[in-house]
Amino acid sequence: MTRTVVITGASAGIGLAAARRFAAQGDRLILLGRDERRLAAAGSLCANSTTVRADFGDLDQVRAAARKVRDACDRIDVLVNNAGGLYRGPKALVVNHLAGFRLAHDLLDRLYAAGSSRIVTTASLAEAWGVLDVDNPLKNSLWHRARWLAYGSSKQANILFTGEAARRWGAHGVLPVAFFPGLVRSRFASSSPLFMLAKPIPVLFSSPDRAAGQLQWLADAPAAELVPGGYYFMRERFPATPRSTSPDRAARLWESSLRG
Repeated sequence: MTRTVVITGASAGIGLAAARRFAAQGDRLILLGRDERRLAAAGSLCANSTTVRADFGDLDQVRAAARKVRDACDRIDVLVNNAGGLYRGPKALVVNHLAGFRLAHDLLDRLYAAGSSRIVTTASLAEAWGVLDVDNPLKNSLWHRARWLAYGSSKQANILFTGEAARRWGAHGVLPVAFFPGLVRSRFASSSPLFMLAKPIPVLFSSPDRAAGQLQWLADAPAAELVPGGYYFMRERFPATPRSTSPDRAARLWESSLRG
């Protein structure tokens, strides 16, 4: 049976590279992106694809996009939460965490309908320096005036979401996993001096296609080879800080994200 794969942030970088990989193996794609021109170009590169435009900084657009995705399919085999960027303040948590959190909830019945589905979330080593307030993630913190601290907090949220989703949705056949793609040569990377300083380190800096290979592996590997809620790098389990793996913090973030 042909799988349905939904990819956010699909118009460039890892998302586009992953879309091309999934299309090459015959999956049906629903591609979400913010830039209409780039999204149309991505759709033209991928056979059997549908495009849905949405700015993940606007939760109303995320809800509208979820309705369009639901209208386009009756099941989702893989949901790739990949959209993200470097932003200051609450916007980092909205784009990088809350939008994907809300999208997953709005598409949950389609994930259940697949019988055995996956949520693959693009996380980051940056979680290690996040300063996330799990009870009020959208608080306009002084710490989050720095883009990289705000980004780190959002990546903590990604890993916490993955673990809690596994606990809450695993019994319904949903397998959530997250991964660190490395430092990827992309439009995202070109906006950050820190990324450019790390460019000479081969093990950390990779192409979008190499990172997409990790993502594809997490979507395709037999379920028995993966740990529900697991965090991966280079196809191996990868350690995250206790702040990103605490079940208590994950449950509190889940409840505050439902309210946010």
